[in-house]
Amino acid sequence: MSSIFENVAVKGHRKNLVLRTLILHLLEKYQWGYKRIATNIWKNHDIDGLSYTGLLSLCKRTISRGTLEDKPRSGRKKTARSVENIEQINQRHYHQARNPGQRSTAIRLEMSLASVNRAIKTDLKIKPFRKFKSTNPRSKKFLWDFVINSDYSGMIGLTAVYNMKNNIVYGATRESIPRALLEAPVEKFTKGFIMWGAISSRGLIPEDGPIFIDEFLDGYQWNHKPKRTMNGNRYIDLLQERIIPAIEEVYPHRDYIFQDDCDSIHRAKHVLDFIDENMPDRIMPMDQASKLDDVWPIENIWSIIRTKLMKKDYQNLSQVKTEILNIWKSFDTNVCFRMMSKFTSEEPILTRAIFPPPLYDEDQKHFEAFSYEINGKMIEA
Repeated sequence: MSSIFENVAVKGHRKNLVLRTLILHLLEKYQWGYKRIATNIWKNHDIDGLSYTGLLSLCKRTISRGTLEDKPRSGRKKTARSVENIEQINQRHYHQARNPGQRSTAIRLEMSLASVNRAIKTDLKIKPFRKFKSTNPRSKKFLWDFVINSDYSGMIGLTAVYNMKNNIVYGATRESIPRALLEAPVEKFTKGFIMWGAISSRGLIPEDGPIFIDEFLDGYQWNHKPKRTMNGNRYIDLLQERIIPAIEEVYPHRDYIFQDDCDSIHRAKHVLDFIDENMPDRIMPMDQASKLDDVWPIENIWSIIRTKLMKKDYQNLSQVKTEILNIWKSFDTNVCFRMMSKFTSEEPILTRAIFPPPLYDEDQKHFEAFSYEINGKMIEA
């Protein structure tokens, strides 16, 4: 009798039609239960493509329904996976920041949930990927390719920064060294520049040189010998007049994330409001640790500038400024990209904060990699 079961693999309302007819016939004639009917059919007939467990399930389902007719349809269109519907599913789910959910799509398009799932997996061949967690959803997990890391330089001028370890004089005894050599005069008010600059994976910002804060403050009217300082309102002017135009020259599509340090000026409410209104995104000061400021890439830039300035002697600040501009323009974009890429490794940023910044090789124009051993584990920096 195996020939009458050749339609076991047929899909639709004809699937297992003859076998279901036999099940209902045995039920009507002998009043057997589904297990006995399944055992009888399994012993007396050779059924291909159906296991005994599957036969049990079929007998139970057929007896419970009591008919060979198909279940009534839900009323949805049979052509659910049409080209138009698949395109709408693609628009709702592919590369969308907010996923509406398959159930919502099924309701919207009047499709079954199974059809939506099948269209996503089979027709579109796309997969769901879980989002990673971020301390600040606006920060995009601090995507370093888009981050603009900025900071002030600190005073850079004619006088080298006092270094207690290097300010030494060699001699047989301390008494034998002239007093004039032992004295290390330190200027109370050092003459020099404080600059603002930024680094990104696309190069330094501004491209033509850092912003000299003293020149910017010259644009304000000051009373007799005032203390020329930067405050919140002047920082907003600096952003509006100099910083934002310089950034948009490098990022014309405004696809960047601005980052400055945790200075109180940067955390003022009117400053935060101005940045929210005029910049596409920002790493908020409360999302960063103030102790990490010294390891940001821009600090490497200021350190390199100071190191190169020490190789020459200068007669005045004008020469220092000219040399700073030359050093700034000499930085290669690839170097900036590598510096920003130092923060794309899998180690947390807080772990990296305990390491010194990598050394800059002037000849090779790249940053050397270092390894550190902590509790027996080697960590690349």
